[in-house]
Amino acid sequence: MKEFVSLAVYIDVTNKEQHMTNTKHFSIDRAYRETIIDNLGGPGNVVLTNVIDRGHKDGPERFELTDKGIIIVYNNLTDRRITILFARVGQLYSRFGHKFETLSMALQRSIKARCREWQDLGYNEI
Repeated sequence: MKEFVSLAVYIDVTNKEQHMTNTKHFSIDRAYRETIIDNLGGPGNVVLTNVIDRGHKDGPERFELTDKGIIIVYNNLTDRRITILFARVGQLYSRFGHKFETLSMALQRSIKARCREWQDLGYNEI
């Protein structure tokens, strides 16, 4: 059984250090994922944001996509980070829909290539 931890971490999502408080969902696996992302130079710069209301009791979720193919998920009401993910190509469309296609073709190709790289390395299974 995994132990849940409550941590305050610093992540660079907009080229400046911002203090983010994590929800109880932040587990040991997610902490490991965060370490890998830090070792890869951080999550990158946010290029796309989308809010999705799935009817969750805690409210809508905000998905932020970075230029490195990382998705950061927040509770949109509290601004608390829920998780950080190595994106899969399918998630680009399921989480961002037509908004993803508004990015330049070069950026779309770059992000998709990163997503395939994360999958080949098995990072999106952590």
